[in-house]
Amino acid sequence: MLGQRHVIRCFPRSHRRLLVGRGQRRNTSNFNVVEHVVKAQHTRDRAAGTLGSRDTLRLHVNQYIPKGDASSRRDEGVTIIGAHANGFPKEMCEPFWDDLEDCMRAQGCSIRSIWIADIASQGQSGILNEAVLGPEPSWLDHARDLLFLINQFQEEMPHPIIGIGNSVGASHLAHLALLHPRLLHGLILVDPILQTSLLPHKQFARLSTLRRDTWPSRAAAAAKFRSNSYYQSWDPRVLDKWLAFGLRDVDQGPAGNSADGPPVTLSTTVAQEVYFYLRPKYFEERLLQDDRPPDDHHSEDMDGLPFWRPEMDQLYRQLPEIKPSTLYVFGKESPASPPEYRKAKMDLTGSGNDGNGGVAAGRVEEVVLNCGHLVGMERPRECAEVCSRFIDREMTRWEGQERRRAEVARKLTREERVGINDLWKRNLGVEDRRK
Repeated sequence: MLGQRHVIRCFPRSHRRLLVGRGQRRNTSNFNVVEHVVKAQHTRDRAAGTLGSRDTLRLHVNQYIPKGDASSRRDEGVTIIGAHANGFPKEMCEPFWDDLEDCMRAQGCSIRSIWIADIASQGQSGILNEAVLGPEPSWLDHARDLLFLINQFQEEMPHPIIGIGNSVGASHLAHLALLHPRLLHGLILVDPILQTSLLPHKQFARLSTLRRDTWPSRAAAAAKFRSNSYYQSWDPRVLDKWLAFGLRDVDQGPAGNSADGPPVTLSTTVAQEVYFYLRPKYFEERLLQDDRPPDDHHSEDMDGLPFWRPEMDQLYRQLPEIKPSTLYVFGKESPASPPEYRKAKMDLTGSGNDGNGGVAAGRVEEVVLNCGHLVGMERPRECAEVCSRFIDREMTRWEGQERRRAEVARKLTREERVGINDLWKRNLGVEDRRK
């Protein structure tokens, strides 16, 4: 039972209910978990993102607060914004968060708190919203939702803020960095889906469209998943999180339940998962498409089948504008990150107008781990070690910036800091004749 200090609480005017699995919330090895339910950003990117034009969505958010003396973290430590992969609930990141806390503590660094929300159409957010979700989610919505979340809780999210996301979650955080270039001090993109080709989306969508999504009991589902080689590639702790949070009960009443309990289904529906992989470019009435045919939009983005994912290409084209320091963590065996894709991202990121300066400025780097696409789920400890070193360096850089700010404040009066000075006038080529 959580003590009063760590009781699950919500943002004002929100509400909470237990949504998945077997009921009671719990702590992780290194964190106390606080749950929030908050409103999502006003208006979805696509007309068919919700069933009704006035439907509003909510986000289920986990806040992870390190165990121990909170007073020691009050004026120090890093705030982390997390983002999860498509089809996998946010709780599957918890083994990585625990490992990251271990690695950072060993380096003498501290985490103030970690915040991560389920995408509005997935996980516990998807369960909250299932009555109003439409058939066309957009990749661009989650970054806007995160920005809205951060604005609501800004007093609890002081700088420096680091974003960490895997797969499409990395794409969401790249978008957040583009929406607000100074919000994130550092950006860790773990095998991001950022390229012009629809590979591996087609492969993922084909596999998921016909996937099984119901089992007679939680025990039967667990046995099936544990015997599957795909799930065996994950860290065992991650698989445990999948079984706890990736499934939800289908309560059919006493007459419909087996001795092993009620049937279970996926927390994220198959439909909402596959809609996130591909967007139709064929006409379908329910999608409420506009009058301009999709083929008019960047024809080079189209890739054989009558589907596309325009947001991915839009974000890829903006990589030169990325402002925060950026670490890429790629999976060597990932179908999303062959060598040519990795090189393209490294060459582009931060290299443009008002970007971070890119590789040449030492602000973009990469690490390749011996694993597949879901790096943080397959190799959470190795990924945490890499990320903690990057965060340590960025914390040092942040502290240097803050010292310079304090030095300027010490040396100059308020008027000298904010008023029009002689240097401005000389460079503008004007002469003040009022003296």
